[in-house]
Amino acid sequence: MGRHMWVEEDEFAAALSDIFGDIVDSTDEAVFQLVHDAVEEGRDEWRRNAKSYKGKNGKAWKYGSSVTYRTLRSKGNIEGHIYSRKPGLPHLLEKGHAKIGGGSTRAYPHVKPAADYAFRFAREHLGEYIARGLR
Repeated sequence: MGRHMWVEEDEFAAALSDIFGDIVDSTDEAVFQLVHDAVEEGRDEWRRNAKSYKGKNGKAWKYGSSVTYRTLRSKGNIEGHIYSRKPGLPHLLEKGHAKIGGGSTRAYPHVKPAADYAFRFAREHLGEYIARGLR
């Protein structure tokens, strides 16, 4: 028969806390990397579907080059943001807008498909990233 080892309740709780703390730290880093990669993929998708247009001065400008992303971690929350450095323009292009002389421009949906692409990437790869973090 084997020997039994008794540990105090506090020692057991501390040991469990250490074990689970390592798991939480590993998975937190994996989830941060997943969010980072997902928003990067979403940014790339947005850029692929963004059209060039002519600005007020008639000079061609690539709208896609204004699209960027950031990944933030604060107080246990992880956030990913994809955005254009030209505020307001994505909404006008996505939804269409009224013209000065009447009528309206056509809507050119490209932001929502990019967001859907990023969310789909995150859902499809979550298990893979968590497993990688636990190794």
